[in-house]
Amino acid sequence: MNLQGASSSVIVTFLLYIAIVIGIGVRSNIKMSKSKADNFMEDFYTGGRGMGTLVVVFMLAAGLCSAGTFIGSPGMAYKVGLVFVLACMAQSFMNFVVLGEVGTKVGIISRRISANSAQDILNYRYNKNKVFRWVSSIAICIFYTANIVAQLSGGTRLVVVMTGLSYTTALLIFGIVIVLYTAFGGIKGVTNAIIFQGITMTAAIVILFVTLLSKIAPMESAYANIIAQEPTLASPWAWRPEYTFSMFVSLGLVTIGQPHSMMSSLMYKNTKGMHKAMFIGAIVVSVWTAAIVWAGNLGRALLPNLEAPDYIIPALAVELMPGWVAGLVLAGVAAAIQSTIASVMMVISSTLVNDMYLVVAPTKDSKKIKLVTIVATLLAGIVPIVLAFNPPEALQFFILYAIGGLTSSFFWPILLGLYWKRANEQGAIAGLIGGMLAFIGAQGKYIPNFGMHGIVVGIVVSGILTIGVTLITPKPPRRIIEVFWGKHKVEA
Repeated sequence: MNLQGASSSVIVTFLLYIAIVIGIGVRSNIKMSKSKADNFMEDFYTGGRGMGTLVVVFMLAAGLCSAGTFIGSPGMAYKVGLVFVLACMAQSFMNFVVLGEVGTKVGIISRRISANSAQDILNYRYNKNKVFRWVSSIAICIFYTANIVAQLSGGTRLVVVMTGLSYTTALLIFGIVIVLYTAFGGIKGVTNAIIFQGITMTAAIVILFVTLLSKIAPMESAYANIIAQEPTLASPWAWRPEYTFSMFVSLGLVTIGQPHSMMSSLMYKNTKGMHKAMFIGAIVVSVWTAAIVWAGNLGRALLPNLEAPDYIIPALAVELMPGWVAGLVLAGVAAAIQSTIASVMMVISSTLVNDMYLVVAPTKDSKKIKLVTIVATLLAGIVPIVLAFNPPEALQFFILYAIGGLTSSFFWPILLGLYWKRANEQGAIAGLIGGMLAFIGAQGKYIPNFGMHGIVVGIVVSGILTIGVTLITPKPPRRIIEVFWGKHKVEA
């Protein structure tokens, strides 16, 4: 099937979506320009810590559900079968995992120390250790830049096949829009856009899935067709159990190991809103994941010989829907990817400013800090756009590699730093570096991975090193314990 240049109405619908997002960015920039210079960084990165439930829901859900969920995962379900649908459902409760495990604690601590990022909290917790600061900052910049490159590549390919635009033109349109509304609107620009994007992607997914179900009905005949092509496509045993388990770990159980997942915990207005966001977010992500990933598997019944599995969703949209509705699907998937890129850009920007620039060239000049913040955010988006001109081939595996590297590095330093008083900087450094190297070694098969994704090996090694090194090195300073476990009341 030839998707190229599917319909002019697809282009019109997509451009309308882009125009709305740009309008949101302009409005957010006007608001940010009124922010007092002394409060600029807090407003830019946390929105003044006054975000409501819906913002927290979509900031977390859309920030973690990206090209992997909306393009790569349906492609994997098309190629591998229902086993990947099963594995992917592990992410359904990411709002519970993140907000339930660390939400309240992060909200309290961020207000106590005026933290603008997860990295600020970790640096304070680990005694502002220079080695930890620089190693963690480098890990964030490398793995998150790789993640953005993959996201940009996936989103651009989607635009190309559904509109007929060249890869370069689509990349520039797709990427520059994100860079502009993020760099000049800050987190308010991101959150204002993310509500619109969240509603758009939800509508697109539901419309596509319902239309697909009506087209392939009855389900029994559809799966008889799929099984005739390849029996393992409907089997939960296409992968060995240990590998399926490792994918559950990677996609769901250790989500807090991705620093950008904690952004929503820095922003919520109060714990009541956060708790609502946990439940609403679980419903939203469950609907997104089940519908879009399962659609990739069900698509085999209609399009059994698709050459590029990653294009199953745009192929279904073009096959099943009028042009404007296909354009809505394109906008919905693009919204998911842009939301993730924007939230990750904020993490990189904060790291570049707080953990690199201000460490090397400290200043209290609020105007200079404002300028540096905007420039850092622009760099966080422009560098990946340049790198994306030479895109990676395997989108989902590239994204999983970036996620695995981050999670193997940060999971234990984050979790133990928040809940174990004994945790110290020496243990955190050992866990961060050891987990990162173990993950890279296991994925590259330089060390045994025991038939699992390398993230499991990375996390196990990181946990052993974090705890082991901590127990043989000095306790953290009392002042840190007082801030993280003190009795004084702080509104969260």
